[in-house]
Amino acid sequence: MRNAGFHDDSIRRTALVSRRALLFLVIGSSFAAARCGSNSGGLPTSPTSAAGSLQGAAATVQISVNPNPVPFSGAPITDTAECANYANTWFYDTVLLENGGGNVTFTSRVDLFDGKTANNITGLKIVLGPHDTVVLHTRWCSGASTSHSAQSIFGGVDGNGTAVTATGQVAQLAGAGKQ
Repeated sequence: MRNAGFHDDSIRRTALVSRRALLFLVIGSSFAAARCGSNSGGLPTSPTSAAGSLQGAAATVQISVNPNPVPFSGAPITDTAECANYANTWFYDTVLLENGGGNVTFTSRVDLFDGKTANNITGLKIVLGPHDTVVLHTRWCSGASTSHSAQSIFGGVDGNGTAVTATGQVAQLAGAGKQ
């Protein structure tokens, strides 16, 4: 039963941009990735890999949701078939912050909606350098206007080749009329 859909509008950082569109079981997602560092300030350029040697600090990534709780929107999502006919929508930012001083590349993402797996995405390439931030503009749709929860879990490797799993904050999606 299709009662929930998810879509990321973009991943933002400031010096590197890549675009890809992904279609999932019940959802569609398009990403625009860019790199953000303290010395960035130039215009976006073509994709490159994160700077740094293979040996270095272990990456630690904190994932937050802004705002949380997420207010009910009701604004239509018309650019993905999975959400085109649902009036119950929510929009928020998923913020990934590397705070361990290492590099990390996320290659997978599992999204939970009301505690159940809604997406299991592989083949991603979300790269964070030391102390970088990535913002994913996240949106959900549902057939029910009640309160829901959503959470993302990212998997990948750090610059040392060590597996990294980062579990995001639970987004509390407010029901209609419950701002």
